[in-house]
Amino acid sequence: PVVAASFYLWVGNPAALDPQARAAPDAAHSVTPEQIAAMVERLAERLKQTPDDVDGWTMLARSFNMLGRFDQSAKAYAHLVKLVPDNAGLLADYADALGMARGRRLEGEPYEIVKRALKADPSHVKSLALAGSAEFELKNYAAAAAYWERIVPLAGAESEYGRSIQASIEEARGLGGIPAGSIGQAPAAVPGV
Repeated sequence: PVVAASFYLWVGNPAALDPQARAAPDAAHSVTPEQIAAMVERLAERLKQTPDDVDGWTMLARSFNMLGRFDQSAKAYAHLVKLVPDNAGLLADYADALGMARGRRLEGEPYEIVKRALKADPSHVKSLALAGSAEFELKNYAAAAAYWERIVPLAGAESEYGRSIQASIEEARGLGGIPAGSIGQAPAAVPGV
């Protein structure tokens, strides 16, 4: 849970749906939440006519997510991952939205989707973070720390994100009684993960 919140940096820009907002950058600041919601609804309507539009579904799913409409975001991602089934980024975003729609919980189907993402890309940072968060929720602290430890070299130990991950690792180690310096093992449920 500690790590997952930082991934909302990857959310799309719903103002980009409006061609006038794209043409006039200063105008984007004057777009109201109601106008953004209306643009998202127009996009949803358009996608009924073009159900194979990967870019459109991606924008719709991210826009619903940004608007806090997680159930609709998860449904859009569910459609999207049928079009692009082995994309770790889309699978991780789907799991994240579904987890948010289910009361900020990753257990069950959201975690299974995260495992699919890790199978597609074992080094996908968001998927590793979500897997660690899911294990943390399940009180499998050694597994949580093991997933998060795999992020540190990818993010850079001295980066702000790397330090945040390190703090999460230390918290998991403390709660799990894992000695500092020992490296945990991520579950072997997913081959190559």
